Amino acid sequence: MPKTTATLRVEAGRTILARGNGAAVDTMTLPRSPGVQPFLKWTGGKQWLGAVADAIRPEDFSGRYLEPFLGGGSVFFSLGIQRAKLSDACKELIHAYVGVRDSPERVIDVLRSYPYDRAFFEEIRRSCPRSTHTRAARLIYLNKTAFNGMYRVNLKGEFNVPFGRFVNPTICNVVRLRAASTALQGVDLEQGDFQTALRQAADGDLVYLDPPYITGHRNNGFVKYNAPLFSWNDQARLAKQALELRDRGVSVIVSNSDHHEVTSLYRGFYRYVVDRNSLIGGAGSKRGSVREALLTSTPLQGFLTQRI
Repeated sequence: MPKTTATLRVEAGRTILARGNGAAVDTMTLPRSPGVQPFLKWTGGKQWLGAVADAIRPEDFSGRYLEPFLGGGSVFFSLGIQRAKLSDACKELIHAYVGVRDSPERVIDVLRSYPYDRAFFEEIRRSCPRSTHTRAARLIYLNKTAFNGMYRVNLKGEFNVPFGRFVNPTICNVVRLRAASTALQGVDLEQGDFQTALRQAADGDLVYLDPPYITGHRNNGFVKYNAPLFSWNDQARLAKQALELRDRGVSVIVSNSDHHEVTSLYRGFYRYVVDRNSLIGGAGSKRGSVREALLTSTPLQGFLTQRI
């Protein structure tokens, strides 16, 4: 067993894999995966991991891809796997994906008519559209124009992020929306709890789990961004599910806070430490370094690291 833990360093658009051994450090720059760019900016997004998605795909992968904490979908879009089941607890988020998948041009037409204006923003924030394409347009608009690009709701399910101050924000990225629609064709989308979404995961499938991170620890760079919160009991339930999936022959990858109480839940998994700059915070000067853990049921690209 290695005495050290491999580290993923994310810097200047590159992801570098390194393992220290005394004074010597072996490194390799992981290849970038071109993939499709996400059309949403989501709290806790994994664009840094999406850039090296090919490194986390099992060499003999031939099954389905399942991601029950979809968010911005960076990893899914980078992998380019169409045999996929994507889900999230956020109902409006799933409606946005369904709208982009099924009616991209209608979503684009609506977004093109939306101005970047505080009064209009307040109107859209209060609105409750019924059709899937207008619900998709509403969420995308709020995501692009709200403070810090956040999507957050209160305990009543009401969007409560204030108007953001941007310089000419891109509300309708036609290229990304059309590319995302193509990538989503044939993909199953559903709203719900992760445990329900993973019931049919089988031998040969690949599951990526990116839950809301625990709060209250100094090394956690994320915020309580949605309701209901992902509790510690949920964390334990997720870890139990991950171990069960591994034992069924499913390849499992988990992103989480690199805190011993969290990582100790994943006995037998390989642990990679991720060091990167936080993308959360209104000003760059307020964004610090974030340390996360990438936990995998099999070694990343065969590069051994310490098992938990």
